[in-house]
Amino acid sequence: MTQKHTLASRTTQAIALALLTTLSAFGADLTAYTEEWPPYNYSEGGEIKGIATDVLRAACTVAKLDCEIHMVPWARAYKTASRTPNTVVYTTARKPSREQAFTWIGPVLPRTTWVYVRQELEKDIQDFADLAKHPIGVVRDEAAAQDLIAAGIPQSALVLQSCNADVLRLLESHRVDAMVDTEVSMQWNLRQTALAPAAVVKRMKLSDEGAYYFALNLDSDPALATKLQDAVHKLRRDGKIDAIARRYGATGKIK
Repeated sequence: MTQKHTLASRTTQAIALALLTTLSAFGADLTAYTEEWPPYNYSEGGEIKGIATDVLRAACTVAKLDCEIHMVPWARAYKTASRTPNTVVYTTARKPSREQAFTWIGPVLPRTTWVYVRQELEKDIQDFADLAKHPIGVVRDEAAAQDLIAAGIPQSALVLQSCNADVLRLLESHRVDAMVDTEVSMQWNLRQTALAPAAVVKRMKLSDEGAYYFALNLDSDPALATKLQDAVHKLRRDGKIDAIARRYGATGKIK
């Protein structure tokens, strides 16, 4: 594809996203953007599903809010929510570096991430110093990249992808040697792919900082934030978040 065609394609995508955002603003109380990251959020048969998706829909029902959900690459979802009022991005790790960027609705789910490596490299990767010598697949603009860099991994070792599924494919094809995921997500992925469970080893904990939240644009209607937060609290008190998580083989319990 020529540079001219590439620029034209990007311009068309930007216009389409801007139009979608504008139209959504008139048709819904809350517009949500998310990525393909099963079982937290994913699309199947034209429907957006997942633990966090189900929690968001339940919270909107409790709060009597009309909510629209759109599936896009993570970097685009994050950027759109950071710029558009009454817009939320999920499933989002709440970290100190992001604290002032959003109004945080939650917590929704616990967060512990691990470094997974290809089984044949288990003995070669004993710590983060060893890991730094290998290519690591990460989703562009996700918290895992920040965590890896904080652990001493150079930016040059990170192979950036649009979604978790793309990272897993790189691991399967030996184009990266490691990736970051939660136990829940990796177990789900291994059930859905041809990759044998024994081919991937959980090598070391990367982070258990914070939890996962819905990240709401700072310029959103304060009443919207209050209604949504109250609804999430109610769902947790009533045990409904944990019930939703269990349907996907996980837990919604916050430590």
